[in-house]
Amino acid sequence: MRNILGNGRIDAFFVVGDITDNGKEYEYDSLLKVFSDKKNIPVGLQVYFMMGNHDHHNKFVDAEKLYMNKLQQPLHQYVEIKGYPFITVSTAASDGHSFNNGAKKFLSEKLTISTQKYPNKPIFVFFHYPPLNTCYGSAAGNWGSEALTSILASYPQAVVFCGHSHFPIGDPRSIHQDKFTTVNDGSTNYTGVEKNEISKTSIHPENFDNITEGLIVNLVPNGDIEIERWDTFRNEEILPRWTVASPHDGSQFKYKNHIDNDTPKFIDGVKPVVSDLAVNSCVVTFPQAQDNEIVHHYLVEILDGDAVIASIKKCSQFYLNSWMPSELSVHFSKLPVDKTFTARVTAIDSYKNNSIAIQSESFSLPIK
Repeated sequence: MRNILGNGRIDAFFVVGDITDNGKEYEYDSLLKVFSDKKNIPVGLQVYFMMGNHDHHNKFVDAEKLYMNKLQQPLHQYVEIKGYPFITVSTAASDGHSFNNGAKKFLSEKLTISTQKYPNKPIFVFFHYPPLNTCYGSAAGNWGSEALTSILASYPQAVVFCGHSHFPIGDPRSIHQDKFTTVNDGSTNYTGVEKNEISKTSIHPENFDNITEGLIVNLVPNGDIEIERWDTFRNEEILPRWTVASPHDGSQFKYKNHIDNDTPKFIDGVKPVVSDLAVNSCVVTFPQAQDNEIVHHYLVEILDGDAVIASIKKCSQFYLNSWMPSELSVHFSKLPVDKTFTARVTAIDSYKNNSIAIQSESFSLPIK
């Protein structure tokens, strides 16, 4: 959090849960070693932690007691920083999307206090599980939670920062506005994506271990909030910046019901190239398409005439930013022989807009 009304330096640092992997004491010790290093955290910069589901994984200890003893911080916190209210809320258990009655009561009371004391200002709220069906990574299943939504729904000035899904913040759906604002803050380990949209076997895409991300939030003179997205692995900003505009009463929700009708486009004249022809298999290589935001993934199909014989979805690897490959390849196996095929590739953006497909020259597979 940075107030550029002052000297532009970071005023506070928030870590929204899963501060350990399994809630072990040695993991807290490692965490404290990192955050006590003045090369990482300047003197005087306050760090605020909260518990996520992973911090409850150690069934052999009182997880909440260990957290408080190690970090010397309460489970839930209300602080005021340079004239703005901040609320943090910890999860209550490792199973389910659990916020207990104490957490709900704390959030409700502090939201009321914040609106009374700061009626025209945003309220910054931090917790682990994203409100269900809000920002990218909050869909039903393992990620989104309804536990705090009914409380937040009465506060359009609430700006909620959350994690849990590990979905990359380069996707434009990572900010969402409806009754309040929700922002996905990415992750620093094992990034994930939608399992069924890209892969049926894993939520972890290619090169997922080369991704660390975070946000810098700026308070600007006109009352707006400016959010910077950072790829901290490559030390580069992900553009564009987002703006949560004032007045913070819901009337200026720029991202409410956001629909992008621009379709991805391939460069004119490009075609997929089919190579490594073998019995029942081949490789399809194609250039990346362009989009006004991002190309999310590709649908790669093998056609026998107009009939689809096989198909694979391939992530664009947009989360690699400047390291994103300029072309991608897909391996097909178990294809029939004695047929003539073409390969077709369609680019698909985050809002499911499809490009005009590109198609390869005809090819056949060798016979044994």
